Amino acid sequence: MNLQNLEMKIEENVLNFLVKGKFNEDIEDAKEYFNRNFGEVMVNDKWIIDFNSWLIYDYKMKKGKTIIEKYHEFMEDQLSDEENEWIEKRIQSYLSLYELKRIEENEGLLQDIFTKKEYWINLDQIQEMKSRDLILARRIKIAKQYKLIGNTIYVPEIFRNDIEKNILIQYEEYKYKSKYGSVEEFLKSNRLLLEKYIEIIIDVTQETEDEESYNVWQSIYIIHDIKEVKQKLLNHEAVQLDYEENVNCYFRLVSDNRLLAEIVLGNNRIELECTSESDRINTKKMIQSILGDLVKHYKDEVIGIESII
Repeated sequence: MNLQNLEMKIEENVLNFLVKGKFNEDIEDAKEYFNRNFGEVMVNDKWIIDFNSWLIYDYKMKKGKTIIEKYHEFMEDQLSDEENEWIEKRIQSYLSLYELKRIEENEGLLQDIFTKKEYWINLDQIQEMKSRDLILARRIKIAKQYKLIGNTIYVPEIFRNDIEKNILIQYEEYKYKSKYGSVEEFLKSNRLLLEKYIEIIIDVTQETEDEESYNVWQSIYIIHDIKEVKQKLLNHEAVQLDYEENVNCYFRLVSDNRLLAEIVLGNNRIELECTSESDRINTKKMIQSILGDLVKHYKDEVIGIESII
């Protein structure tokens, strides 16, 4: 069976499984989470996260399993060998960034820029790529051949070093808490992190060539009681929790129905990110009013696009 047709068949069966099963509460929780985390961050005309696909493969229910894992657990004995193999491979897969190293005949050699592992992919799947180009994709191995599945997007090579550096810094923090956690496990559990970097790049390359317009006016504060700071932010009407990932919390500060700043809370510090100096001044006044002596100002800086991603 054609791989794409197999994927569509399985997804249709999983959705029917959800409708017939007792998963209404899980689906509603997933919709709320999806709209909160992806609604404004991850949508443009080049990169759109499909809710059904995300629900099936990436959303984790209260007991820590994805929908596809639950479906496989229930249906494994009733599925064909082909379906079982595809589902098992899909569960093991993760989103990563690949560089095209070279082309030989009808295949291209892709290297995962984080793990440094290399994979030969049929040129039909990467025909638009040129040497050193980057592609955001999910890879699986079926019948001894590597395939790219789901949405893919090309990323300018110029951004490679910045993405690699930022992701690996985050990985080192993850490894500190999960001593034996691999890069693969980190990428599987932090899909949103990589996609957010790519979304910023898409916006930059689509909308403007003026890098100064993407400067961020940042202020950093040191904190000692992260739980109390988090609670005060959650309780304030002008602050909205955007999403949580690992030890970090991401907030939005809104004033007069306008986004004033994005706030990152984690690692005993709080970062304020604004798009202008005037917004930063107003944000600092509000944060000082909300948190008072719970925070101590550390530094202000203006960072460019190379640091943002």
